[in-house]
Amino acid sequence: MDLARARFLASARGQAALASLPPGLADEPVNRLADILRRDYPAGEAAALGEQVVLRARAASRFTLPKDFLFTTDGLAMMTHPLVGARRAARLACAGLPVVDLTCGLGGDLAACVSAGISSAGLEHDAATAILAASNVAGAQIVLGDAARPPFDLQKVAVVIDPSRRSAAGRRFDPAAFSPTWDVAVAVLMEAPAGVLKGPPGIDHRHLPPFAELEWVQLGRSLREVAVWAGAGCTPGLRRAVSLPSGATIDSNDPEAPPELAPPSSFLFDPEPCVTNAGLVRHLATRLGASLMDSRVAYLTAAVPAFDDLAATFEVVERLPFSVSALKKTLRERRWKPDEIRRRAFPVEPDELRRLLGVVEGDPVTLVCTTLEGKRTVFVARRLRKPAATVIA
Repeated sequence: MDLARARFLASARGQAALASLPPGLADEPVNRLADILRRDYPAGEAAALGEQVVLRARAASRFTLPKDFLFTTDGLAMMTHPLVGARRAARLACAGLPVVDLTCGLGGDLAACVSAGISSAGLEHDAATAILAASNVAGAQIVLGDAARPPFDLQKVAVVIDPSRRSAAGRRFDPAAFSPTWDVAVAVLMEAPAGVLKGPPGIDHRHLPPFAELEWVQLGRSLREVAVWAGAGCTPGLRRAVSLPSGATIDSNDPEAPPELAPPSSFLFDPEPCVTNAGLVRHLATRLGASLMDSRVAYLTAAVPAFDDLAATFEVVERLPFSVSALKKTLRERRWKPDEIRRRAFPVEPDELRRLLGVVEGDPVTLVCTTLEGKRTVFVARRLRKPAATVIA
């Protein structure tokens, strides 16, 4: 976004114009939307307003933010979900220090810190984005600068760093290509008495510093980030899995099940991605009273059901050696419809398996596909949900 557009949107005139727009404009075709806005506004202002209409509708489909929040396309794509930001801010508040978000972007994390009552400031390298951030987070000072050389006394603050993983060519996966680079971000984190560095959840573990406490944070079924915590309140080397919105957690201090394997039993458990990425499957097995079936596969099994927000629970109704023809025959004979297909250590993608099976009607079941002792195996199962708590009047 250019500076002129950002200044207009953040101005009193721009804010009043946005507030006056009728509802439903986001449903209009792009050309029609532009024509409507150009009736009342110069071309540049109409384009800026139209962009905000589209971006705010896109944001509303993902999460809830104040209705006057201003966006850019890239900023929205990189923005922290408010539930993730709120959890982070609550933890930062425990440090008892002012917070500086060194890569504040549009101010998503910064807004969460201000809402948590923390004295906060933001650093942003792009001037137009900084203008929007200042409008979005009225309770924080926004400073232009480089996160690699922050203009703050880092000895007196807690820091938040979220290196950019996007460029004009698309998403970057090499930590050395992040902005700032991963190594520089780690060095900056080490200068502060407390703070957090956000990384992609699939980052190679060799890039994660041993002095840090690590949290793999998941929202719904989506693994959002690995949070690298350092300094005050952190336990070096600790690994934690976090599932939101429930807030369920498990960490490497919890009891770990022995490595002995067990044959498949009546119930299966599929750990959430935050658990597997944090390397806490055997810790979760202890909590569930379950065992691994194969040392290379994260599925767990037990003779009795158990329920936890960090795993899906299934009752096994059939176990088959994998064969498309045999599986198709069984499903049709039993009138089972594969409503969901899950896989671990299995070579066929769910969509491809669904295509191979063709149309099958009947009662919904889940196919759990895996490899046990080198043999491809399919479990036909039914998803179980935790019973609702009984309220006694």
